[in-house]
Amino acid sequence: MKIVKVIGIVLAVLLLSFAAFLWYMGMFSSSKVNEQELGPYTYVYERFVGPYKDVGPVFKKVEAALKADGITPDKAIGIYYDDPSKVAKEKLRSDCGIVLKESDLSKIPALKKKYTVGTLPKKMSMVVEFPMRNTLSYMFGPIRCYPVLMKYAQEKGHKIGVVYELYLEGKILYVMEIVK
Repeated sequence: MKIVKVIGIVLAVLLLSFAAFLWYMGMFSSSKVNEQELGPYTYVYERFVGPYKDVGPVFKKVEAALKADGITPDKAIGIYYDDPSKVAKEKLRSDCGIVLKESDLSKIPALKKKYTVGTLPKKMSMVVEFPMRNTLSYMFGPIRCYPVLMKYAQEKGHKIGVVYELYLEGKILYVMEIVK
């Protein structure tokens, strides 16, 4: 009988620890959708085709190259073109890049000789914020935020434009542009 009690206590502690971890990661946080204007953004990027879970090294490559050229990044941007529930993972398209600071915009002509440069205009968008705790946030964020954004868009009758993620200090913004 004692062994059953010990196993029960161990399981309860494990369950509470797992729940606390999920809470810390933001899985129980409010995922409120805000409509706000975001942009414009000018960014240096590299195109990636393949599973979205494999984009991390592409961001690091672009960031390292820009740092070597004297550009100090302060936020990254990932633009995701395909719905992974409808497109085979090896065919998913994304642009992985670094948003240029206002002070670096004058360097665009030189950057265009070496990199691909893109722009996103200022647009009204649906936005959900998710905490950036560690690398698992890149996995938990989409699971938590995209269903909320899709439900909101459907309820409001919004058509979705460009879908992107902004990676900022301490948080990730999940963004869906509203098409008028």
